[in-house]
Amino acid sequence: MRVFILALDGLDYGLARRWRLLNLLQKRHGAFRIGREYYHPTQRVPYSPTIWATVITGRRPREHGVRDWWVYGGILDKLRYLPVIRWIKGKRKLLTRLGIRPHVPSRAELGCETIFDVVKPSIAVNVPPYNDPTEYHAILREAVEKGLDEYLRAIWRVHEMRVRDTLRALEEAGEWKLFMTWLDLADLLGHTCIGRRRLELMKGYMELNRLAGELQRRVPGDTVFLIISDHGMRLAEDGVSGDHSEYAFWSLNLDTDWEPRDFTDFYPKILEWTR
Repeated sequence: MRVFILALDGLDYGLARRWRLLNLLQKRHGAFRIGREYYHPTQRVPYSPTIWATVITGRRPREHGVRDWWVYGGILDKLRYLPVIRWIKGKRKLLTRLGIRPHVPSRAELGCETIFDVVKPSIAVNVPPYNDPTEYHAILREAVEKGLDEYLRAIWRVHEMRVRDTLRALEEAGEWKLFMTWLDLADLLGHTCIGRRRLELMKGYMELNRLAGELQRRVPGDTVFLIISDHGMRLAEDGVSGDHSEYAFWSLNLDTDWEPRDFTDFYPKILEWTR
């Protein structure tokens, strides 16, 4: 059996149900509470790079060691987490002036093998922390300083780039047992639009529902189509922006009694399906 994983960062299960997005809500779907080990150490919310690292390795955060969106590699990452240095502000700007720029975590930052190393042949499209392009995140970081309208345009532009990457990889792919692609549209719009511009957020969910339907039609009929979201979205304390909620979402195109209870549950199940 083949497995296609549509990884949707920040897609909220409650909103998918409220808006009756049936391509996202497949035959089996549900949510589970996220354990504290997946939370950001200071922001106290579920943290995406840590969670996706667990999904693709099957290892707990203390084992794979991924704990940030932006890394430098080597000794710099070890130094920046020391108790005294951790609280110094402006470190990133200082390093940038010195010509030292961070990147999003990649295969090099993982201390263990991934599902793509085990299941062959596999295709991974922009999967954090494996091969997600730093330049896509850089586009967003630059746009956010130019105001909300410019940031929203950048969000949609990056989404279109990720969709193109996905469709191109699927069209050019030969034989594969595992295909995984990651999209961050729901997370980015959730942070900016959940308390304002609600129609923009709905537009994003409708787009992901449309895309899920297109991908479901494109993959072979015997494919296990698995959708995973690392967390949902709730209104933040400021009443305007969005913050990560404590529930993850999943859905399957299979009639099965299996239900994930933790992010470590996906890895062995994918191995079972592909073998």
